[in-house]
Amino acid sequence: MPGDTLYKYLHPDRVDVVQHLRIRFTQVSALNDPFEALPGIIQEDREWYLQRFSARVEAEIVRLGIASESKKKRHRRARKKDFNNFHKCYTDQDWLLKQSDYVQHMVDNLQGCLSLSATPTNILMWSHYCQHHTGFVMGFHSEHDYFGQSVRKVAYSDLRPSHNPLECEHSAEIFYTKSKDWSYEQEYRKFQSFVEPIEMPNGHKFIAFKNPDLKKGANPAVMLFPLPKQSIKCLILGWKSSPELEQKLRLALKQHEIDETPIYRAKPSSTRYEMEIVAT
Repeated sequence: MPGDTLYKYLHPDRVDVVQHLRIRFTQVSALNDPFEALPGIIQEDREWYLQRFSARVEAEIVRLGIASESKKKRHRRARKKDFNNFHKCYTDQDWLLKQSDYVQHMVDNLQGCLSLSATPTNILMWSHYCQHHTGFVMGFHSEHDYFGQSVRKVAYSDLRPSHNPLECEHSAEIFYTKSKDWSYEQEYRKFQSFVEPIEMPNGHKFIAFKNPDLKKGANPAVMLFPLPKQSIKCLILGWKSSPELEQKLRLALKQHEIDETPIYRAKPSSTRYEMEIVAT
């Protein structure tokens, strides 16, 4: 879990987040990393595929109720002839690329991501996400129920997670792993479903993919969700933010009866390459 505070860097136009207490959960293809939820192609040797093919054959034997050892051997010999086609199918590069692309496409239509950070002092974050230090940062109580166990830390790695085409489920690592190039962001993520889950007889929940024919990246809707005012811990004004932005933020806090929320300001450190957070 993060420290007691999580931070959201925002463009000055996003003062409406505080005014209306609604925040966007963004489709992964609309984020600035082209590898978001886009798994790499799996690269395994022939023996790896043979082991999984054999496991499927053994599962077939059980499912068909074949009890005789001689019949089991005949079934294995008959199915062994299909292995070359199996291997060719599941190692086809064009097909694997489509499967990888489909994962991102599916996620776009099922859920959105709220990106948060463990730090409010990174100069790149202020520059990239706060319109060159003219925006602001929202600080949240990380222990609030709105975040709690639903927030997960992003792992930064040189190894790109891959999608196993032999499995129906996707590893969660696909959604929480990024290149080390992004490690300065110290990111935490919360995902929000765009569709209502369907209760299954076995107690599990099924999330229907309602738009399978929608083209990738063609879900441009800005999906806003309520933000509990009690989750807001503080606001931090950008170094170059305007007096008008501060006035709007203070007015919004007052309207929501949370005007005791502290407001700070970021300024360049006198000794380090980072922003300092000081009282206004």
